[in-house]
Amino acid sequence: MGNKLISISKFFIGWPLTIVALFFLGNLIFSKFQEILPYIKTPTLPLLIPSVLVFVVFFFLRALTWHKLLNFHKFRNITFKDTCLLWGTAELKRFIPGYVWSYLGKTASFSKRGVSKEKIANMLVTEITLIIVSGFIVSLLSIPLISRFLVFNNYQIFLINILVAILTVIYIFGSRINFPKPIKYMLPGFNPGLNFTILTISCVSVFMFGLGTYLAISSVIYLPIEMALSLVGFFALSFLLSYLAIIAPMGLGVREGFITLGLSKITKLELAGFSSIFARIILIFSEILFLLIVFIWHNTNGKLTVKLEKLAGDYWREIILTIMVLVYIFYFTLASFLRYDNFFTGRFDLGNMTQIVWNTAGGKIFLFTNPDGTNIISRLSYHADFLLILLSPFYLLWESPKMLLFIQTLVLAFGAFFIYLIARDVIKNKSLALVLSIAYLLNPSVQYSNLYDFHPVTLATTFLLGAFYFLRKKNYVWFIVFLILSCISKEQVWIISAIFGIYIFIVYKKRLLGGIIAAGSLIIFYTLVAYIIPNLREGQHFALSYYSEFGDSPLIIMKNILLSPGLVIKSVFSDLSVNYLFKLFLPLGFLSLLSPLALIFALPDLVINLLSNNTQLKQIYYQYTAIITPFMFITAIFGIKFASRKLKKLPLTFFSWYLVVFAILGAYLYGPLPASQKPSISVFTEQLGYGGEVDEVLRKIPQDAKVAATNNLGSHLSQRDYLFTIPIGVEEADYVALLLNDPFAQPSLAAQENFAESLRNNPNYQLMYEKEDFLIFKKLKQ
Repeated sequence: MGNKLISISKFFIGWPLTIVALFFLGNLIFSKFQEILPYIKTPTLPLLIPSVLVFVVFFFLRALTWHKLLNFHKFRNITFKDTCLLWGTAELKRFIPGYVWSYLGKTASFSKRGVSKEKIANMLVTEITLIIVSGFIVSLLSIPLISRFLVFNNYQIFLINILVAILTVIYIFGSRINFPKPIKYMLPGFNPGLNFTILTISCVSVFMFGLGTYLAISSVIYLPIEMALSLVGFFALSFLLSYLAIIAPMGLGVREGFITLGLSKITKLELAGFSSIFARIILIFSEILFLLIVFIWHNTNGKLTVKLEKLAGDYWREIILTIMVLVYIFYFTLASFLRYDNFFTGRFDLGNMTQIVWNTAGGKIFLFTNPDGTNIISRLSYHADFLLILLSPFYLLWESPKMLLFIQTLVLAFGAFFIYLIARDVIKNKSLALVLSIAYLLNPSVQYSNLYDFHPVTLATTFLLGAFYFLRKKNYVWFIVFLILSCISKEQVWIISAIFGIYIFIVYKKRLLGGIIAAGSLIIFYTLVAYIIPNLREGQHFALSYYSEFGDSPLIIMKNILLSPGLVIKSVFSDLSVNYLFKLFLPLGFLSLLSPLALIFALPDLVINLLSNNTQLKQIYYQYTAIITPFMFITAIFGIKFASRKLKKLPLTFFSWYLVVFAILGAYLYGPLPASQKPSISVFTEQLGYGGEVDEVLRKIPQDAKVAATNNLGSHLSQRDYLFTIPIGVEEADYVALLLNDPFAQPSLAAQENFAESLRNNPNYQLMYEKEDFLIFKKLKQ
């Protein structure tokens, strides 16, 4: 009788209210459609397609929650694809008047498979409370946006977070607390471990809903990328509110109205209304696609399908890792390419590296224009990064600086697989290994080194991980291959190689191999730094100036570091150094400190960075963490192994969630992603509207011409023998190219603007092209 009454209420109240809400939104949009039309763009497929895929994942995760509940109630005869089909078709019935959500449909569907109505009722209650709790958790992300129309002070925000935290704890540990029966009935009766698992799945699913909505709306109107995380939380809150609106079919009108209200604070009201309806259409399409996939899957029972299902069941962690790696490659390839296309890259250092690779591919091995002069010199005058020579064949396949950027992203991303293999081998837990791999992909140091132009040493992050893995597997051939690749990325990596040799000598008892690697590496390092590089430069290695407090030669510097503990302590414990160390260790929850012996591998570069007077070396925003990063993760892996042995009662799942929290916290506080506290999103929000035109003009400059340019044009002019960075080489250059929009210009942007004005008035130069901040001058023949 109760169900019938609710059905009637839904038919006579829910649908009319829904129709009124949708009529209001429709009228709001179409009455001013011509005004908002210019702001609506053709759906951007790189955003729209991921939004559909994310929504499909959302539906699969919700079905997975039901499957977990069925397994707990011992209904193991119902496979996951059965659950997806039964749950998905039942969910569709929420569109039909006369059904309260979809629970009657679920009751009918699952009871046919032997599930009692009592169990289904229990699971329905669990699902409702699960979505409410997970919805509140994910919705916390929306507070910055909601604060725009509901004023919260810091105390209220803190109180909201505490209340949600208490609600979460009660939900997870409710089965262990003696609550009154009505409250007890609302809480899942499972053990805390299962409660935690299903709550996590539900939180991820709600987050996916918010992310899918954000991507769908972003594909047709502009949404501030810096507000991405709060908007995802806001859309998650809209899902929660529509879920609670039990009399409206599928929450129609409720969600759209709430989204319209929220987006109206950052865009036009009519545009917000249009966006909310567009997101609903994409959601419905995604649900139909989900059901189509499930239907095909459910009705395909060949041997290949069975085999694939088994593989997916056995290797789901590896599949998730592969997907995460592909997502990483997609985003950072896009971001890197946009940096290049919009002139955020420079001669330092993408242009220099490109010129070396271009020259080497053309037979002029390891040569480039002297950054401090106008002559052509060997790269060995600065660094022994011979890896550039090995990259030159790739340049024959794709003659573009983007080739180096893509290889850098690809190699760095593959480091996640080595993290997984090492963690699985050491900890013997695939799930924890997966978490560590994802933490690697989220690591701010990894991401910043990926974005900051191109540097061969950045590839050493993955190569060192590969070397360590193959050493553990006692595959010495591949160990040596990866170790050599690491060493030829930069001269100082030979010190790390020497430590590997000592490690092999002591731990693996391979005296001859370890001795040869240790001694040979130290000899090569000293020869490069003390003789070859200084002789080619006709002076000391340029980086020795970073340690002027300790001396002016390699031996004197090393001696004074050992004999001057006061200077060392002063440098290591400076505010900048402590902050640098905190940023290195926090994203892994300081677990690396539990295995100090393994940190010896990272010690040389830590010393190099901490004792330097070059402040860039004490930042995570450049390539200077590339050699440290792999050992931060290796030490964290051994730290977990050590802690799990000492704290045997602590389950490994604790470390998984501990890592998740700190990985997300590190990415949010220090990372460059759009949802972080200080996102690196200028490549998305400050694109050069005439960049393509600039590139076209630069390509017309003869390749044999000598060009002096501002740094931000350097990477686009690097395929030539002579490239100078103004003010160097202006007198010798045939062309002078300037893009006067770089706030980091040297010596200053104002100085470059004055220089451009002087060229305008110089009769020896002709202005060949001008477009806003972009100018090209040609030197007239005398």
